[in-house]
Amino acid sequence: MKNFIELKNVKKTYHMGDVIIKAVDDVSFAIEEGEFVVVIGASGAGKTTILNLLGGMDQVTSGTIIVDGNEVSEYNKKMLTKYRRDEIGFVFQFYNLVQNLNAIENVELAVEICKNPMNPVEVLSNVGLKDRMQNFPSQLSGGEQQRVSIARALAKNPKLMQ
Repeated sequence: MKNFIELKNVKKTYHMGDVIIKAVDDVSFAIEEGEFVVVIGASGAGKTTILNLLGGMDQVTSGTIIVDGNEVSEYNKKMLTKYRRDEIGFVFQFYNLVQNLNAIENVELAVEICKNPMNPVEVLSNVGLKDRMQNFPSQLSGGEQQRVSIARALAKNPKLMQ
């Protein structure tokens, strides 16, 4: 199998006045296509920073990030926007559902902006929400809201989900 994701000597620093914070310092790893990976570590270890870098939400200070043969670490802001829209499925910790849209509309909103989406009804059915599609977030349990968020990310048919 080929490497789908490869990080080489990735560093990310933040400047807080005169203080330099090393959020990620010389990280290298590879993930093969189809591999399922979990990122774990102590608080402050850089897990969120790594995910933000992989998802195109942030840019490296130095090093290389390659996703599916494309050097994402060299992308400009416009290219990163397209990358996030077309290639990444985000499942947010706090769901980020639009409160005045029902479950199906929340998923449809995501698929309207991507190249090769999946059918929102099928995806919601697959996550066990066939009978809850017309419900608004406030009418859903926390677990159901999380499943809408997962369905929204899956329906984009992304190369990478995080």
